[in-house]
Amino acid sequence: MNEECIETFTEFVNSELVSQFKNYRRSVIFGQNISAGSRISGLGNKLEEISGCRVINSTNSENSLIGMGFGLSLMGIPSLFLMKQHDFSLLGLDQLVNTHNVLRQGRLIAPFVILMVVVDSGFEGPQATLNSLDEYASLSKADVHLLSTKESIESAFNQSLEPGLHLLALGQSNMKKKLVKAISPIKFQKDVVLYQNIEMPKPTIAIVFYGVNIGIGLETANKLKNMKIGTDLFVICKISNSEHNADFIDTLQKYSEVIIIDTGKSDVHYSSKLAFHLSTLQVKVKIFERTSMPTWSEVSEDSPEFDAETIATYVQSGKH
Repeated sequence: MNEECIETFTEFVNSELVSQFKNYRRSVIFGQNISAGSRISGLGNKLEEISGCRVINSTNSENSLIGMGFGLSLMGIPSLFLMKQHDFSLLGLDQLVNTHNVLRQGRLIAPFVILMVVVDSGFEGPQATLNSLDEYASLSKADVHLLSTKESIESAFNQSLEPGLHLLALGQSNMKKKLVKAISPIKFQKDVVLYQNIEMPKPTIAIVFYGVNIGIGLETANKLKNMKIGTDLFVICKISNSEHNADFIDTLQKYSEVIIIDTGKSDVHYSSKLAFHLSTLQVKVKIFERTSMPTWSEVSEDSPEFDAETIATYVQSGKH
């Protein structure tokens, strides 16, 4: 598929997936209804056209399926588990933690990719709202790639060519939306994309966004632009146990204030580590992150407990 023809997140992720697995002599892709019905809203399109790839419509046996992926990696066979909901991966945590802990020191000789859909579109009920990617990075000791932009999707699939476990997360709220692209991307250690505000004077505010849907980050940057406040938006492409690149930290120190936005539903955030690190360097930093609410156990719209207006008002009150 030509990039010019790709309009949605689903189309681009599917294209990257198919392109990667076409490079393997033999491989396996598995998951529930990945080559039947809606093919997980199109994520599973054209899988049967991949030469040498065995496509398996599996049952809901996540613990066994993740174990199978590790087994294939031990045999040198690349595989991908296309998972309908991030929530279902809870059933495979024993494998992601304990089995991976045994195998992650060089024993996995082929890529094992788990592509999960984070159900963040609201009104799905309490058993379809998991958005706890920080915990997965911490427990599994594997990077969790946030498929929130064109650049982050490309980075995720490039890095998942390497042997080992790769966790990829795509927001359901984005799947049918047009792909978000950076105007002038600058990357640090393959984990950050800068959306530079080239129409404004020298930016004074840095927004650092963590999450699978950067809508609130883009909206906040636009509101600040309309308020004549120069802003750069940095999008984190993956949650990792490793520290951020020193160049990224040095860059953030050049701003008068750093605003961190985190839309994940974890109680402990990797974004907080960044905020603490910056504060020790005497950088003015404010973090907006989600707070557990009773509505998380109900059928609700599942929107963050803050919005772009809240963040823009905070910045304006600082008279930047």
